[in-house]
Amino acid sequence: MDDVPGLVIVFGATGTGKSEVALALAERWGVPLLNADSRQVYRRFDIGTAKPTLRERQQVPHWL
Repeated sequence: MDDVPGLVIVFGATGTGKSEVALALAERWGVPLLNADSRQVYRRFDIGTAKPTLRERQQVPHWL
């Protein structure tokens, strides 16, 4: 874990693969994801939000 930076922020335009990159980094470093997307926190608001799938949430802990 010595190569894990203190904080990594992945940001950019919609649909550019940010979630995929963040998930890969979290798996590599064995750290949780902290998501700051304002719409992914709502229950039953799944369309248009690109919420992480159950499988993705099981791969690494996700915090919203």
